[in-house]
Amino acid sequence: MAGKRSTSVDVARRAGVSRATVSYVLNDRTDQSIPEATRDRVLAAARDLGYVPNAASRALRGGKSRLVMLVNAGTPWSTNITDIEDRLTADVAASGRSLVVWRRPGPDELGVTLANLEPCALLTMDALSPAERQVLEVVGVPLVEAVAGRPDASPLMQAERLVAAGHRRLGYLTTSQPALRRFAEPRTDGFLDACRRLGLPAPQVAEVPGGLAVSVSAIATLLDGWLSGPEPVTAVACFNDVHAAACLAAAADKGIRVPEVLSVIGLDDDVLAPLTRPALTTVRLDPLGFADHLWARALHRLGEGAEPTDFAPAVRLVERASVGPVASKETR
Repeated sequence: MAGKRSTSVDVARRAGVSRATVSYVLNDRTDQSIPEATRDRVLAAARDLGYVPNAASRALRGGKSRLVMLVNAGTPWSTNITDIEDRLTADVAASGRSLVVWRRPGPDELGVTLANLEPCALLTMDALSPAERQVLEVVGVPLVEAVAGRPDASPLMQAERLVAAGHRRLGYLTTSQPALRRFAEPRTDGFLDACRRLGLPAPQVAEVPGGLAVSVSAIATLLDGWLSGPEPVTAVACFNDVHAAACLAAAADKGIRVPEVLSVIGLDDDVLAPLTRPALTTVRLDPLGFADHLWARALHRLGEGAEPTDFAPAVRLVERASVGPVASKETR
């Protein structure tokens, strides 16, 4: 017969605190001031007693949880995110489990959510806080994070396509939107590195808001500056296709012909890319391969498969109509 399951009363007694304090600590309540030493005692007591709260406890005792949780920490909608979630849903279903996508409202909500759900694993493409990691450790839910594999080849592919068309004076549009910066910063750094490797002058770089806040007029003002002077920018690479579409709209508003005067290249091959005018040349990532790799790592953590090798995305150029050769001074 199984031993008696530990309760929050047992944790409180061992740590020498109240049940309310146990709840505050395990739910990572930021509206309560708990001394660090007290917090450490509660977490240590919970670990020592094997205490797991509510729904997670039922699942772990019975070993019957077939629910996998995917954390979305506020990443805006995109074709890639949709493809990843759809593919993970199919992969998880093929194993006899169900996927739930949880849009995290804030960094202090994971403990509350795990009290109501019964995940056998938690998948995330976003960084978790130390407190969230402690919660997962206490409840015993395996954490499977997206990890960097081989370097992302997509920024280099953007730069190489523009160089192949004869462009050397480049601009780069990235974002100031916090929710997108974790994607934008590696892409921006990768593009700057690609320009150095290709022997190009340092590109002009500008941050503009993303998503619904993207400003065509702000980009139009940037283009005015970039295309003036003795050595104007002749091509713009963008960190994603939404920025590239906004750049095309700004060029149209200013009467700048694409690709005759200015070439534009995006990244993601979003659903809108073939619908712009001209249709957007871009770089297609590998969201389906990424999803399969993340789930393979999850199965390994669950003891159902070998640990996969590093993810090597099948990145490819999607040639459309927004990149052309450098225009002559007379054409400009």
